[in-house]
Amino acid sequence: MRRAILVLALALAACGQQQEPPPPPSDDVTIRVPPPWFICDAINAPAIFVFNRTGETVQVAEYEKPTGAILSRNGYVVGPEEGAAGNVFMDIYRDEGTGGEIRRSNPDVLETPGSAYTTVFTSVELDRRNINCRWMPRTRVLGFTGRRSFVVHEDASGDLIYTAYNFVDAANARPIELSENGRTTTPFSVEVRDGAEAQTAEGVTYTFETQGFRYVVALNRDGTGTLDVSSNGVAMQTEDLLGYQQGTAQAQAQ
Repeated sequence: MRRAILVLALALAACGQQQEPPPPPSDDVTIRVPPPWFICDAINAPAIFVFNRTGETVQVAEYEKPTGAILSRNGYVVGPEEGAAGNVFMDIYRDEGTGGEIRRSNPDVLETPGSAYTTVFTSVELDRRNINCRWMPRTRVLGFTGRRSFVVHEDASGDLIYTAYNFVDAANARPIELSENGRTTTPFSVEVRDGAEAQTAEGVTYTFETQGFRYVVALNRDGTGTLDVSSNGVAMQTEDLLGYQQGTAQAQAQ
């Protein structure tokens, strides 16, 4: 009898105790795709170049338009920076000698210095090819899939804009200069204004809607991302991002 009473007392005491809350989710995230040094979406050639840098070593991957297929990966060594008239030049070398040059502008020489959310890489020379790079003021995201490149950027009022450049239109694209030192191509394939940004557990999303179409750029914490397109609530396509870079108002030259 005493044993039964003791067991009952222990059971009642246990019921009165609060259960410990589960541990919070871990902040550790495995980075599957490291962010690039920069991306040069060429405006004078049907190609995109992704630059990755570790110390003085630079790896360059070239993707072709309109297929999005990777054409080559080449390694270089980057030399010291040399400045002139607000611009910075860096030679890059291969085993057999000079392989080219990377050029960028200092934000101070821009029409609106605060618009440099991303480093202003203007052009690159790779093995005697001169490539001019797309650059937009207040860029939040520059990315590409196997079918298109795109830019999410802000206008002077802070409104978010999504502009896409389909690879199938690359043959008809022409370089054009915009206000605030913007450099891009015309015509664009899609442009949608008044976008919305949202933080999620997985990362960040940018959503744009127009005439029943919905474009969602999702950037995950592990470095991956997607571009989703739907029409009147019906999913049309989901494209994995092959590469992207992000910009902030505090961008610094690197």
